[in-house]
Amino acid sequence: MIIILEGCDCCYKSTVAKQLSKKLDYKILRGSSFELAKRSQDSLYDYCFGLTEHDNLIIDRYIYSNLVYATKFPGNTKLSDEQINKIELKLLDKAKLIYLYARPDAIKERILSRGDEQVNTKDVEPIVKLYDEVIPKSKLHTYSFDTEIYDSYEIVEDILYLVSGEGS
Repeated sequence: MIIILEGCDCCYKSTVAKQLSKKLDYKILRGSSFELAKRSQDSLYDYCFGLTEHDNLIIDRYIYSNLVYATKFPGNTKLSDEQINKIELKLLDKAKLIYLYARPDAIKERILSRGDEQVNTKDVEPIVKLYDEVIPKSKLHTYSFDTEIYDSYEIVEDILYLVSGEGS
């Protein structure tokens, strides 16, 4: 099983990843970042496709974040639609996509209290809008959690239920 955590900054992705990792003994790997987006398109694709070969893995940001952030921040490498399609087809039977979200105002408050080196509060609304366009197009089983309603512990418990086979 591969669990993919997606969503804007300050929506509990890393927190949920760490909690799930402890409970499931799954490794956590970064699937998208500003550093990875500096690679060539072929190198980025090879890296992302390589993650599909794993089992028992949590991916903190992945191909959907690449589409969002590479669109918002020009100069970063963006995967092609064909590359995204190949990755999704490989993952259809072995991955669940978890989309964590909140209202832009809540995310901005979290960014101001936590701080963020890469994303500014002015970036939040366009990022959320891009996620709203990208996530519904995913071919993967997708589960969404509003992080203003559910805390990280509740989200982890629901994900554990989903991956246990009972929630499939």
